[in-house]
Amino acid sequence: MNHFTILFSSKRNFVSTVLTLLISSSVSYSQDICPGADIEISAEGMAFSPAALIVDVETTVGWVNYGGYHDVNGVTSSITGMPFYNPESFSLPTVDGTEQGVCMGTHTFTIPGVYFYDCTTYGHAASGMVATITVLAVVPGCTDSLACNYDITATEDNGSCEYAEWGYDCDGNCIIDLDADGICDTCLEYEIIAVDCECSFFDPATYTVFFINIDEENCLYIDDCYCECINDEDGDGICDENETIVDELADVSVLIFPNPANSTLSITLNSKSTLQVFDSIGKLIEETGVVSSWVLNVSDWEKGLYTVKTQEGKTHKFIVE
Repeated sequence: MNHFTILFSSKRNFVSTVLTLLISSSVSYSQDICPGADIEISAEGMAFSPAALIVDVETTVGWVNYGGYHDVNGVTSSITGMPFYNPESFSLPTVDGTEQGVCMGTHTFTIPGVYFYDCTTYGHAASGMVATITVLAVVPGCTDSLACNYDITATEDNGSCEYAEWGYDCDGNCIIDLDADGICDTCLEYEIIAVDCECSFFDPATYTVFFINIDEENCLYIDDCYCECINDEDGDGICDENETIVDELADVSVLIFPNPANSTLSITLNSKSTLQVFDSIGKLIEETGVVSSWVLNVSDWEKGLYTVKTQEGKTHKFIVE
């Protein structure tokens, strides 16, 4: 059983995450043996552990000997006799280890790069006692992948992240347009209104077609619908079954609700028609083209009686209170 300890107090989450993946499951956390070290590497048997370490620049690394006669050599390879050509050379003298662990020394890495080192004693390097430390430069920038200016090379967030306006992407293109009307839906919350057309109830010759209508200005999400003929061979908007129905039935084919109204008024028809709204003195207030349903915002209308007129000239009353 190995008796080594690695203590880690890194200042940055990035290094912490990588180290968690690199350090073996035999690592245990204990007291600080090398004072001032941000992280400690064990020397025991014929191995440094972890043998591959990644740290941020300005990290202080300590080596702890848990058994054997070891040193730390970051100058010249004990195997090839060639220089390691590290960004900077480093070394620690030979130390006898104990089960409790003896601090061999520390080194603070101030230059980014990859550092190679080994143990020079008794051919330990040739037996596998070699290791590396990769030192990463601190790169400030936006580290949030959801931001428009996300920097994949940044290792430290500097608070510079910028985000697209709600409903748009980072290039200013609309990405939320639920009713596909070409107007971007930018409300964070919507009042939901459900329209019940009840087409087959009022006219068995029709069926209900559902669609979404968004009132972007007033943040209204309307589950809307209209009535479509099952059979309309001549395409005149009048179901074939109703071609001979008397005009009186048109009175019951128009629904106005709620009535009285004080905010939103919905008008649904069993067949398509143009609509006009007049006030109590006959002044035209609103009008629309051929529709099967119409939603009006009457919150700022004057209180009183209003008249809806269909294309056939039929009129229906509603009150704004």
